Amino acid sequence: MSIQYPIDLHVHSTCSDGLETPAELCEHAQKLGIHTLALSDHDTLSGVALMRDAIRELAQRQPHRPPIRFLPSIELSTGDGGRAHLLGFGVDPENAALQQCLEQIRQERAQRGRKMLERLRKQGITFPREMEEQLSAPGTGRAHMARALCQIGVVHTMQHAFDRYLNRGCCAYVHRSYLPISEGVRLLTQAGGTVVLAHPCRLGLEFPALAALVKELKDAGLSGLEAFHPSASRKQAPELASLARSLSLLITGGSDYHGDPDTSVRLGRMPSGWNTLQSDLEALLAAMEAANPGSTAQP
Repeated sequence: MSIQYPIDLHVHSTCSDGLETPAELCEHAQKLGIHTLALSDHDTLSGVALMRDAIRELAQRQPHRPPIRFLPSIELSTGDGGRAHLLGFGVDPENAALQQCLEQIRQERAQRGRKMLERLRKQGITFPREMEEQLSAPGTGRAHMARALCQIGVVHTMQHAFDRYLNRGCCAYVHRSYLPISEGVRLLTQAGGTVVLAHPCRLGLEFPALAALVKELKDAGLSGLEAFHPSASRKQAPELASLARSLSLLITGGSDYHGDPDTSVRLGRMPSGWNTLQSDLEALLAAMEAANPGSTAQP
């Protein structure tokens, strides 16, 4: 069972593959009573400044309401097939090594987008010219392609698009290189980030294997686990939280909201049972401040 929480530490905007702008996310969060929000766009920090500005403007328009606390973050895809995702809370956007990595990812995404379009053409699927130009741009991901397939009526849902065309082994799938997980942890840590393994259940590992991986990543600098995520069942979420506590790791939670109407994901909704939310949030903020002083400062 999922419930509405007053914080959401994993959301996406139009700066990666979300459907709402940073400003729209802020408005949406305030309407739901969410007081703490982390923008975790895929492989980009381009929305951080926009989100800070949006929160500042919202606070100026509504001075009678407490401002939303903003946690800058990023979601970096790593490991085999990019299946292991890392949340880097409070990373320094000016870090040279991180900037170089993100620019390389942007260019590889653009190349992959063009190759996916070619493979779809071989299946007799074409897009309007303007849409095709957008799908060839740097930063394009498979979610953009899936939405485009929905828009032209080839499929009815994004999941159908992935299952029929875009998942590994499908006709339009194109491989992209990814950092090993441990290297991703080190990159984000060296950039001042507090690194959390996102949606661990999506790795598809049995619990003993997952626990072993988490222990290995802790040695590389991992700081926490995203225990409360829609992919975790009512049973799995507390198990992940217990694993985190046993290893002295942080516990976080996020909806992974993108704004797609054909999914059950909603802003601020996560598995029930996160009874230590406030203390876990305070621990995360303290870790962020220690790793990168000033990263938790309000807009």
